[in-house]
Amino acid sequence: MTNNNPNPQQFQPQPVPQQQPAQQPPFAQQPHFQQPQQPAPQQPMMQQPYRQPAEEKHMSALGITAFVLGVIALVLSWIPIVNNVAFAFAIAGIIFGCFALYATRKNGKKKGRGLVIAAVIISLISGGVVLYTQSVYGAAVDSVSKSMDETSKQIQHDSDNYDKGIVNEGAKELKLQVTISNGNAEVTYGKGGGSSNETVSGQWEKTITGDDAQKDWTLSAYPSFDIDNQTPADTQVTCTITVDGKQVSHQEATGDNANVYCSVYDKQ
Repeated sequence: MTNNNPNPQQFQPQPVPQQQPAQQPPFAQQPHFQQPQQPAPQQPMMQQPYRQPAEEKHMSALGITAFVLGVIALVLSWIPIVNNVAFAFAIAGIIFGCFALYATRKNGKKKGRGLVIAAVIISLISGGVVLYTQSVYGAAVDSVSKSMDETSKQIQHDSDNYDKGIVNEGAKELKLQVTISNGNAEVTYGKGGGSSNETVSGQWEKTITGDDAQKDWTLSAYPSFDIDNQTPADTQVTCTITVDGKQVSHQEATGDNANVYCSVYDKQ
């Protein structure tokens, strides 16, 4: 077997160099051991509570409605008949205002409480005005109605008396009087369509009592015609009707053609 390594020393083991132990530095030169520093305890942070953003409040629609109704009711409360509608508006304004007061309370969802309070007050005033005016107008209407009723009854009563020939209802005594300053006078008197004639001179008087004193008496007079004795131009003729001492008719005339006419209807 042929050796292909001509130099056998190449295969001898080489000595391993010994490592010298590391020299420790002197104690004084050794670094001091420092313990790791502990971090300073941190105080817990106060967590702020989450606040939800406040919701924006809107004007109360009920409050606005109540205010409008109250103003309309106040305007219409003075008008007769129409104020019946005004009273309904006032009641509606009060009802809407009460609901609006609740909605606009401190924790409510609506604003405009001042407007709502004004609406309630105006509605209350409107209702009071309606009640007052209704009482005043009602009293006036009742008074007019009563007056018209009394007038109607009086007219009917007078009409009935007229049909009966009664003019001075309740009269106890009636006097017919005629005077003529010269000569004689032709006197005509009567009631209810009937009449009587007399020729008188100077002063003439007739007294009527009882139910006939209430009737529709008339009286007329004029100078008598005398072909032989002409009536003086200064002749004066008068007629008078008195009921229970109260003169109800009086007429005067002067001249030869003087003519007077009296009636119990003259008092009216």
